[in-house]
Amino acid sequence: MNVKVGFIVCGVHSEVKDVLGRPMIDVKLIEDSLNSLRKAGLDVYRVGGVLSKSWEVEKAVEECEKQNVDCVIFYVATWLWASEVWRAVHHLSIPVLIWCTPTPIGWATGGALVLHGALDEVGVKHKIVYGYPDEEETVKSIVAFTRAAAAANRLKKTTLGLIGGYSMGAVTGSVDMAQVLSKFGVKIEHVDQYELINLARAIPEGDVKKTYGELREKYGRLPELDEVMERSIRLYIALKNLISDRKYDIVAVKCFPELGDHYATACLAQSLLPDEGVVTSCIGDVNTALSAYILYLLSGKPTFNPDVQQIRRWENVVKLASDGAAPISLAEDIGRVTLKRRGLPTEGVADGICVGFVCKPGSVTMLRLCRIKGEYHMHIATGEAFIPKDVDVALAECGFPHWPHAFIKLSGDLEKFIQNQRSEYISMCYGDYERELIDLCYILDIRPLLDK
Repeated sequence: MNVKVGFIVCGVHSEVKDVLGRPMIDVKLIEDSLNSLRKAGLDVYRVGGVLSKSWEVEKAVEECEKQNVDCVIFYVATWLWASEVWRAVHHLSIPVLIWCTPTPIGWATGGALVLHGALDEVGVKHKIVYGYPDEEETVKSIVAFTRAAAAANRLKKTTLGLIGGYSMGAVTGSVDMAQVLSKFGVKIEHVDQYELINLARAIPEGDVKKTYGELREKYGRLPELDEVMERSIRLYIALKNLISDRKYDIVAVKCFPELGDHYATACLAQSLLPDEGVVTSCIGDVNTALSAYILYLLSGKPTFNPDVQQIRRWENVVKLASDGAAPISLAEDIGRVTLKRRGLPTEGVADGICVGFVCKPGSVTMLRLCRIKGEYHMHIATGEAFIPKDVDVALAECGFPHWPHAFIKLSGDLEKFIQNQRSEYISMCYGDYERELIDLCYILDIRPLLDK
């Protein structure tokens, strides 16, 4: 995700010297600060000059908006008059960050703190960062907030395709469409499962055989191209086409009972599409889809949406397992990935093709959006994925060793994890995005639920 920020320098002492004859503005420090942002990977649009008057700030803010920046950074270089800034900022539709360095020259610290208070007075979403540009913590804090701002902005341009409704009595995946639009800016469009089946049936046989050949070449061990395999491939192509034609950014698919009983489950489709940049969730769970999409925006990587299958207090381990779908790129060993029949007739009589593997080692972030008394909260957890010593035994414990698994050593408190987790599903991606998620919660007015 490319993050673009506006950089506006403010201060009233740009042409003034102190009694010792020193300039009250450190030009080199401004340049160093600007360069530290670019070095951190941010696309920076700099507004020229050191601004002090309201009309200058208003014009600068307009420039930033025309540049479609995700966040405006106000760099406080000297003391400033907050009253000259807050009106322009009050009308901004994107988050704001105040940055001030601890330099004593120019009395910038006081100006930054007054601006911080002034923006809170009028309810402007912002963050204040106090530190030098060569300090790792300073840059990390700025980057995290700007990435969270970018994610919030992307959500406002997102369309989610809901294919069918929610399933399995999992009411925690059912949402209020108006609330989702109001809170996240995400538009939900509903499509009947029958449309997906019709599209699948219309896929030319040649396309099915071509896709089957590509899968065999890539993964080797495949079931024969029988009716179950063929229908699974048809659903994959049909869902891919539907998403492309309707310009969906995310989809939540009700895989059964109707689809899985009368045609096939969508596990294969939902295993292949994430590696093509498409975020999906099963059983029509919109909150899973939103959770996964947020992680995707921040990480740019495929997300895994498994069940919390077992919580092992004695090891501080959470075992995750999906009943058939996972991005294959997350596998510890692609060569050992299996594609087999799902094999659970109580959840799809017509069956379907699922993938099986253990997720690779590495740091992970887990996320679950939930509602408490109608208000959104976000469960955020981090940990380390690992491969158990007796992995075959660990896979067999749940009764379905051919389904995708992940084993996570939790970095937080397991009891808090249990209390914070309000669904069978949790979304997982590789990397640590806890900072960004906490900032995103602030921007969206969502309460974070932390295990630490």
